[in-house]
Amino acid sequence: MSQNAENELNGPVAFVNIFTLKPGKLDEFIALQKVNLGRSVGNVPGWRGSRLHRSIDGNTAIMISTFDSVADHKRVHQTQGFAEHIAKVGPLIESAVPGYYQVVHEVTQA
Repeated sequence: MSQNAENELNGPVAFVNIFTLKPGKLDEFIALQKVNLGRSVGNVPGWRGSRLHRSIDGNTAIMISTFDSVADHKRVHQTQGFAEHIAKVGPLIESAVPGYYQVVHEVTQA
């Protein structure tokens, strides 16, 4: 079985997206993302949660979302709600670099 097929079965998977925003659009982007994430709670099957980070320099944002599987994440992209959200945030984004990742090691402090 390939690593990708195994990931589909075993999850979880983190979807990381690095956004470069158009000048002066970071705050608006963050506000729209926060509203959309708030609406997602309890309404997105397979979604475990997201963390949204903004750069100190005010040019980029990183969203790390965790899903049970890649298929769960891809299913979100097929919804009307996602299409409506993209219509709002798309014009604010200069570029985006997305990718799927698996946690291979984690250290936390109690």
